[in-house]
Amino acid sequence: MSYKNGKWASQILSMQLPDGSWGNFHTLRSNSGIYPMATEQALFRLELLGYTEKDACIQNAIAYMEKRIHTGILPESKEKTSDFETFVDLVLAAWIRRFTCGSDAANKIAKEWATIITAAFQNGIYDQDAYNKSYLQIFGRKPKGGRLVDFVNFYPISLLVDMLDENTENLMLDYIIQHKNGIYYIYEDRLDILPTQFQSKQASRYLGAVELLYRYRYGRKKLAFVLQWLKDNQSADGTWNMGSLAKDGMYFPLSDRWTAQACIADSTYRIGKLLSLPCYCGHDCSRCVTYIATQKDDDTLREQSQKFYRETFGITIPLSEFYCFGGRSDCIFELCRDCPFRSCCRKHKVEQCSACPEYPCEEIREYQTRYVNQCNQI
Repeated sequence: MSYKNGKWASQILSMQLPDGSWGNFHTLRSNSGIYPMATEQALFRLELLGYTEKDACIQNAIAYMEKRIHTGILPESKEKTSDFETFVDLVLAAWIRRFTCGSDAANKIAKEWATIITAAFQNGIYDQDAYNKSYLQIFGRKPKGGRLVDFVNFYPISLLVDMLDENTENLMLDYIIQHKNGIYYIYEDRLDILPTQFQSKQASRYLGAVELLYRYRYGRKKLAFVLQWLKDNQSADGTWNMGSLAKDGMYFPLSDRWTAQACIADSTYRIGKLLSLPCYCGHDCSRCVTYIATQKDDDTLREQSQKFYRETFGITIPLSEFYCFGGRSDCIFELCRDCPFRSCCRKHKVEQCSACPEYPCEEIREYQTRYVNQCNQI
């Protein structure tokens, strides 16, 4: 069973309103009382539980957010201490682009912010005056409010994935990783300093910041030291346990009950997903039946995967071979061991096919069209 079928997802979906929202967007409190869940809180949890733009609940939420762009209005009261109209567009566009890059309205806002960030780093270091000047040119007013004056927070970082040139992205990632206050809304300390306790809420929040930066082409490379930290805290059986204190109602729990076994399962799923994604070819390993079967040690899922390859490709593979920790790991599924894209990326030292100067080559174009994220997935 996937987390999408669990009680947390059912609870969240039961509260979604006909307009695609969950009431207020950014805060629970309103003039009429307190909502049980804000829209972005619901989206955050649903994303963690495995929901994507292919799910109706997310499609409805995206449609709702697109209607709100350029209105400068959210259901909650307007914040007078910030440039609220710009903030509204930033928040909405960031959440839309976490699920899809197919929204023209959200992409337009992302391009505007990319222009600002590029200007801020044009001299090789971050220049606040250049940031302010570009912001004024783009939006017609100076940045107002801490979240807009300092861009190192959840929204701009979510928004700008795949929007920056190589040089600007690398400079920005270095700046964020060394930022003394971490990433606002996510983690409050420098990211180049590892948490002292792995089994803690602090470590879970740190992992949240890593997950955010891993979305970037060069994020995995910049945070290579995190891989060793995770390996040092991996159990002999290949699992992870971030501890019962990591429960915060957002990142954990994912399972229906926060038992000792669920704590290990949830931690292993989350870290395994981080380490395996994205696969070199672009495949979403976290939704692969074989990968999930390995994470959950579930023979029923292994049999499901075995049946898929037998019926789809006429290949009979022993059940014992259905073990895989993702395409980037050293323990991969039999049919992926000789993957040409895996060996090509490693040979040319690129993070994934999409980061290659020759992308898309004829081979990856044909493979992605026929197979990537189109088979044997939950």
